[in-house]
Amino acid sequence: MCPDHGDTALTAELVDLNLGFLTLITAPDAPGLGLEAAIVEQLRTLRAQERAFIAGTPGLLACFRRLPPSALQRVAEAQPALAPVESAWRESARLYVTGLLTWLRQLEQHEPPCCALCAATRDPAADRLAHLDFSRIRASADLAVDELRARFGDHPTFWADLIRSARSGDEDYQALSRLRIIPLVLAEQCASRR
Repeated sequence: MCPDHGDTALTAELVDLNLGFLTLITAPDAPGLGLEAAIVEQLRTLRAQERAFIAGTPGLLACFRRLPPSALQRVAEAQPALAPVESAWRESARLYVTGLLTWLRQLEQHEPPCCALCAATRDPAADRLAHLDFSRIRASADLAVDELRARFGDHPTFWADLIRSARSGDEDYQALSRLRIIPLVLAEQCASRR
């Protein structure tokens, strides 16, 4: 999805974010994040190389249902105290979301077309990420965890097809399965402009 400017670092970052999301969603105490339980269970049983294949999909596998604009537009006001003992999953999710928002911010600043294609928020306020500072991103991370979702989790076959192709070993099927994200992203972009 991201343009090939010979920038393998951008591709590596995307793969790393996707691997992080797959790790997050398959943790034992993780919520489904928009995926059916059967899909999450299949993801949990994948071997490392199969996960790596799925992580190589040319677009983010994570998205936000919406970005929390109130948190993004101002550093946290007095927020209710968190529970004294927070789940390990939520702390991991907060760290992941902070990294993801930071990456999206940088991408929005330097590669807006790439951000629009590979990043995926259905929120028209997403372009405001470029104007955020890191303290606002950090302050909004806890709220953003609640908005984190598996991208195309509501699509009837996207995730199941990725899992099947990862296990298949058929290189043609695998390539087609990964590229299937492109028309879905284009449709997502068209829908967000309406």
